[in-house]
Amino acid sequence: MVNLISLLILLLVIFSLSKASAQNNNISFTNYKLISGAAGQKGATYRFSAVTKDHYGKAAADCIVKIESVSPGVNLKQLTHDASGNITSFQPVVEYLDINGPSWIEFSFTFVPHNNTQLSLHHLDEITTSVSGLNNYGIAQEFAECNLGPNSKVVYDNEITNLMISATGTGFRAENKFGSKQSNRNIEKLSIINQHVAEIRIKIGINRNNNNWGGTSTYKIELKDANPDMATVYMPDIVGFQARMQQEQVQLAWSSPNLNRIQDIVIEKSVDGEIFREVGRFNKANMEKSGLFQFNDDARNASTMGAVFYRLRTRSMEGEIQYSSVKMIALNKKDAFVKTEMSIDPVTGASVLLTPISWQQKEIFAEVFNAHGELVKKVSDPKALPQMSLDMKELAAGAYVVRFTCGKQYSTQYIIHGESL
Repeated sequence: MVNLISLLILLLVIFSLSKASAQNNNISFTNYKLISGAAGQKGATYRFSAVTKDHYGKAAADCIVKIESVSPGVNLKQLTHDASGNITSFQPVVEYLDINGPSWIEFSFTFVPHNNTQLSLHHLDEITTSVSGLNNYGIAQEFAECNLGPNSKVVYDNEITNLMISATGTGFRAENKFGSKQSNRNIEKLSIINQHVAEIRIKIGINRNNNNWGGTSTYKIELKDANPDMATVYMPDIVGFQARMQQEQVQLAWSSPNLNRIQDIVIEKSVDGEIFREVGRFNKANMEKSGLFQFNDDARNASTMGAVFYRLRTRSMEGEIQYSSVKMIALNKKDAFVKTEMSIDPVTGASVLLTPISWQQKEIFAEVFNAHGELVKKVSDPKALPQMSLDMKELAAGAYVVRFTCGKQYSTQYIIHGESL
């Protein structure tokens, strides 16, 4: 009986310790006071009390937050704010005046033993710093730089489509270059992790791209004295993959901040979204050290197709292949897509277009593209009948994409052409 009671007590103690430990992950920015300098100005230093707790639930560390630098035209409206009144993250409210050029404010976070007036360092065994709230205001894009020291890594909570992530020194930089202003339902967040850290630095700001812009932004910076499970964490090779038209070219941009594990990156292109071919490649020797990439592709030779598709293929040092999401670029917005059907002529074996009623008695063009996106055949019918025959006997066996055009309307069909008799 005594042994049973002792076992129960031991289990309760273990449960209490594990419960307390689980509650210690969030570094809480609740109670603070200004200890030196002028509030909101460069050099202002604040002390946040009891930001972490030990396994017994007792205060373990305080955090000294200092404004290391602030550019002209920046006002710190609030050091940290949470509309719900439950402050666990550090949420500065920053006002940017209506001026030109980049603007920023930089904070340092130094961990010290709780109530220790000597400001000796308190090293955290593990730390995860997450930043969210970066928007694109059109002529101004927000950015954040996080420095957690050597050997830090960047991971993600979900797919990043708007942020460009690059390595900078011993940290990482995230900037919303191409994405639209985000809603609270679609917040992109990146996390930087490291071990044995006593001080971190975070710079937040905007790039105006030689334009005047003013506004107020609220950032959310979460710190945890724990790291995610690296076996299950989301670490894609491609981040922030974007595609957009620039005059007669398609401009692709993306970031790959973890280049040490990538052997090569291949840019693939398709005219139908199904068959892709290689149009560019970055090998280990010519990759950008920052992890930021840009590739331009001439879109004029595919303009008759109405749209073009791109994706990225990465190969790890171990040979593992990953694909990015597919991006579509509309090359002629005036074209209207019409759904059509194809059949096979039982006598000749030719492919037959079942002509839409609105196309009949009008001129129809048919363009045949091979798997490499090359135009290999073009025919026309000046006054289309209910069926339009497409003879492909002279073409080699393989997969083809056919684009039918009638005025400003078009349709595409995917055809597998067998060996000719």
